[in-house]
Amino acid sequence: MKRLYGIVTPMVTPFNRDGQVDWKALADLTDYLLAGGVHALYPLGTTGEAAFMTVRERQEVAEAVVERVQGRVPVFVQVGAIPTADAVALARHAVQIGADGIAAVTPYYFRYSDEELVAYFEAIARSVPEDVPIYLYNIPSHTGNDLKPATVARLAQAFPNVIGIKNSMGDLDRLRAYRRTREDFSVLVGGDSLLAAAYLEGCDGAVSGPSQLAPTVYVSLFAALEAGDFGTAAVLQRRVSTICEVAGFGHVPTIKGLMRAMGLPGGWVRAPFQEVASDHVDAASRKLKGLLA
Repeated sequence: MKRLYGIVTPMVTPFNRDGQVDWKALADLTDYLLAGGVHALYPLGTTGEAAFMTVRERQEVAEAVVERVQGRVPVFVQVGAIPTADAVALARHAVQIGADGIAAVTPYYFRYSDEELVAYFEAIARSVPEDVPIYLYNIPSHTGNDLKPATVARLAQAFPNVIGIKNSMGDLDRLRAYRRTREDFSVLVGGDSLLAAAYLEGCDGAVSGPSQLAPTVYVSLFAALEAGDFGTAAVLQRRVSTICEVAGFGHVPTIKGLMRAMGLPGGWVRAPFQEVASDHVDAASRKLKGLLA
């Protein structure tokens, strides 16, 4: 059963100016990230604007990424949705197209009880074979719903293929609590500034939207951590933290604006997002290019 580790990039979904998926840009983005050495791809997450897409669009993007990657790195498709039925359909489809695993954010908009969250994830887990790895995804700042450690432990005990969680709370104490879920439970951090600290706490890596702006920097940081070269890691962690800050701490319109300014295939945002003002992007891109020089 494959696991996520290292630098996992939650790809943007490139759209044309008219809001349609730009398939060439998606293929080019996939190739660029693979060339940058990222350890896994995570399409259709928060950075991928999945919340603005139909089920069929999400399925088509997942198909395109899996087909392009051809097994070179693991692809974990994010399948979470507000209706449980949509999440189940997306999970089954991801398995059918050969994704290496799935991740699922909590449902959002409404506040849900712990029992409702358990039922939602149980439905997803039961919809796929027992050997398909599943990562939970906790980002309460966006969803309004927090996956408490006790809830995570309950799911991990009931379903051995619930093997990990992406936590975007920016809280080391919560990461530690998730690490205690099960001896082999995998925890990934969603906050770039915590990457080195989280690694030292036993976390397996980071799922980072800004990593697509400078994948080699992020990959170099993880390599330094794995090699025990903590002096180099400290320098690179400061650079990664600054990249994240310049990118608006994962703000999708800022990431895409910077990608366009740097000639990268990020495309445009989909409504209701709006593009960031050009003067802001110009200033941010100058700062980013200075960091990468």
